[in-house]
Amino acid sequence: MSDVLVVDDDPAIRKLVRVNLEKRGYTVRVAADGTKAIDAIKHQLPDLVLLDIVMPGLSGIDVCLWIRTQSDVPIIVLSAHDEEDLMIRALDAGADDYVTKPFSYEALLARVRAVMRRAAGSQDGADRQIKVGDLLIDLDARRVLIGGVDLQFTRTEFALLAELAKNPETVLKHGELLARVWGPEYHDESHYLYIYFGRIRSKLGSKYADLLETVPGIGYLFRTSL
Repeated sequence: MSDVLVVDDDPAIRKLVRVNLEKRGYTVRVAADGTKAIDAIKHQLPDLVLLDIVMPGLSGIDVCLWIRTQSDVPIIVLSAHDEEDLMIRALDAGADDYVTKPFSYEALLARVRAVMRRAAGSQDGADRQIKVGDLLIDLDARRVLIGGVDLQFTRTEFALLAELAKNPETVLKHGELLARVWGPEYHDESHYLYIYFGRIRSKLGSKYADLLETVPGIGYLFRTSL
């Protein structure tokens, strides 16, 4: 049974999310602010965090950044703000998804299932390694290294890079990548790819960033040579 931590300063939101999740068999804990959320995570790491982004004291961004220093636990940000800049900040901080309030609970539950499914299936299972120069993509260990230095990819960053690396010199369309990494519920979220590939290229550095080629209006591909 999955343990979900719901963090929101609105008691009505906390109650409704908790009731809907518990009806589906989830174990739910709640926290009213960022400090209490961190305390709850220190006490017991949940399987998923639903995190309000605007709260008194520590913001959801602050909490997300702290979580990412401790764990790769999936995080879905809940926000009353639909500005692209705020969404980018949340995803850059390590969030796996961004849901705008007000939301339907069926839509939220679909996102919860998708994120949990992605987390459960994140191990590739293939004992293979992909090498380009001193770049190593270890599909079994889910690690990306350059010259033996671990680049500390998040689960989603690794999943995206791995999908391309397993299909070298092949254009994977936006919708195909979204479905493979996030799930079929995300077929219209192509802006996620732009944000995540920007982060991946930044981590790969100038020497290897160009291995990821953008095919305008279509998708992305992984080059096998510099």
